[in-house]
Amino acid sequence: MDYFQAASAAPPGWQRYSLDDVDRLPAQYLADVPSGEREAAGRGDAEAAERLRRALFWPMLYELEPELWDAISQAEPIHPGILAKLEIDGRRVLEVAAGSGRLTVYLCPRAAELVCVEPSMGLRRILASRCPSADIRAGFFHALPIVDGWADLTVCSASLQPDTDAVGELERATAPGGKLVLISPDSPDWFETRGWERLSFDPAEVAINPHDPELEAIVGPLDPPHELLWRMS
Repeated sequence: MDYFQAASAAPPGWQRYSLDDVDRLPAQYLADVPSGEREAAGRGDAEAAERLRRALFWPMLYELEPELWDAISQAEPIHPGILAKLEIDGRRVLEVAAGSGRLTVYLCPRAAELVCVEPSMGLRRILASRCPSADIRAGFFHALPIVDGWADLTVCSASLQPDTDAVGELERATAPGGKLVLISPDSPDWFETRGWERLSFDPAEVAINPHDPELEAIVGPLDPPHELLWRMS
């Protein structure tokens, strides 16, 4: 999903954020903003300002309101069929963009070693309280803080965009013969056409956890992760 697609698909909650909130984002989230868009918004171009706030809704929620992100992820459990397919036991597992631990709680008791990479300081704090035994490190997709070929299993849930550089970094971190697993990445068709195996589950089979109805007024209908994509390293 490119910048303009993200802007058009933004849920109602985009209005909770301002241009000042855009300025609070780490630079990595701004890399795909078209040249001149922020400058136009700053000069008072209302359409550019709205596009910017819409397109960056999810990064702003993720970075600026970690407790809200956690509430959403806890309301949307990962499909149990996906969890049953993960080969975790006795493996060195790398979880990228671990968030507040929705998947991590399943990985922690079973992995021989577990490293969780998460860019958001607020989410790392929640993750550490939820999974204190995990090795939690700050980092982004394009520069993972881990040595080459460390992981037997590299997994990322509901975060990865279609990005050849990010996929290449996941491959670098995964041992030859290891497995890369993506759970509900953005644009799963993009991955499938590049050789990833894909298995789709019925989201209606997931029991949504009790939650504040206000969540859906912010992010729209809840959509629990239900797509599984994988390939061997």
